[in-house]
Amino acid sequence: MVYVGIYGGLLIGLLGWYFGRVAARKKRGLDEMNTHIWSKARSTSWYFTAAAIYLLMTLEVTGMKLNLIPALSILLLVHLASWAIAGTFFSLNFISPDSPNNVVILSAIIGATFLLIFAIISVLTGNWKFLLTAIPPVIMITLISIAQARLKKHANPK
Repeated sequence: MVYVGIYGGLLIGLLGWYFGRVAARKKRGLDEMNTHIWSKARSTSWYFTAAAIYLLMTLEVTGMKLNLIPALSILLLVHLASWAIAGTFFSLNFISPDSPNNVVILSAIIGATFLLIFAIISVLTGNWKFLLTAIPPVIMITLISIAQARLKKHANPK
């Protein structure tokens, strides 16, 4: 039964990717800008994956034991989710580059992801202090997004 989830998810993902590419080709969406946006997104997702690797190593050093499959699943989820989020963000910036809402949306997604990851770790370990470690990154992301939105608004008054 485990194999159904692993290989079924892979099959559904590959089918979605293939049919999405076919639909994009029909609408002339596979141009050099699309290639640039998604290669930049893939590059950005490796930074998030590296951060997740360091987080998993930190958890191992602090005494939390993770098995191989859950650790690899976490890394795969972080990599693919950050690739999708970064690609969406770069696409939004291409469509409307002067909109301050893009930064706020991306910051909200990243902040919610931090909270979700640390909440899951807190539940798995039974230690609520892990949830407290999510507060500084979320505050920092919020402050950066507010500052950038204000800078963009003042730089491009309409």
